[in-house]
Amino acid sequence: MKKELELYELILLFRATSTDAETNERINYFKTFLTEKGSQVIVKNQGKKYLAYPIQRCETATSVQFVYLGNGELIKQLNVELQRDTSVLRAITTKLQDDSLATMFS
Repeated sequence: MKKELELYELILLFRATSTDAETNERINYFKTFLTEKGSQVIVKNQGKKYLAYPIQRCETATSVQFVYLGNGELIKQLNVELQRDTSVLRAITTKLQDDSLATMFS
């Protein structure tokens, strides 16, 4: 990665109809994808959640939080992978401004 790395958070909602093994496989896939691109990643599986409204006819989903270092190019590549994955209901990426979180990766 060429540009300066910044801290990002990615919240993924996976279909709750997937088994735990399938969900863990997808989590590991995205974690490996990020680390192979030179990023450092922290993953927190937040478990199954009831959704405020149905998404693709699903009322529950498995929520997973990724905190990682990246840049615009990495986010573009990651978004392509997320759009291809049919087990992902929603993906929300936000840039974190809190500098204290950057110490997690030091």
